[in-house]
Amino acid sequence: MKITFHGAAETTTGSQHLLEVNGQRILLDCGLYQGRRQEAFERNQHFPFDPKAIDVVILSHAHIDHSGNLPNLTRQGYRGNIFSTDATRDLCAVMLPDSAHIQESDVRWLNRKREPRGLAPLKPMYNRMDAELCLRQFVTIGYQRPMLIADGVKLTFIDAGHILGAAQVILDIDDRETGQKSRLLFSGDVAGRRVISSIPQRSLRT
Repeated sequence: MKITFHGAAETTTGSQHLLEVNGQRILLDCGLYQGRRQEAFERNQHFPFDPKAIDVVILSHAHIDHSGNLPNLTRQGYRGNIFSTDATRDLCAVMLPDSAHIQESDVRWLNRKREPRGLAPLKPMYNRMDAELCLRQFVTIGYQRPMLIADGVKLTFIDAGHILGAAQVILDIDDRETGQKSRLLFSGDVAGRRVISSIPQRSLRT
């Protein structure tokens, strides 16, 4: 089992954490990095992994720094499920198209400045249609409802108490390579904090 932190590491935005186990790639959150315009655009536009190679996405909650790059991920070829709670999906149905609208408006404003200087027009990372299509890939699960989502990986959402629908993510993992059973907890945001921890299954009370 391998975990790589591609966002929200040494910063508080752009939550993206890649878990690789049993030959599968599971992405925890897919948020927008928020910072200076040029740096943010470059970091958000270009993923540090191939979106087409991701097998499963798990979304902890709807805040844009956790969910906002999902339409870009699906636009670039991700075709798998996006697991979330019902309320998170409902919030994303409003927030992701709104994020696209803001990007489209921002690009129009920038292009008006670029045109007189003979600069090539910019394009938004994704548009409202991309956001609508992304929402079709959501699969919702209630709190405390364990579900097998990949080979040897069982997902359970528990209430994070952060915003409506926010969840802490519990992954019970049977690592085929090592034979070890472990439990990974991804807290998402709880009172503004984010934690990933891995605990051998044998040490947990069930």
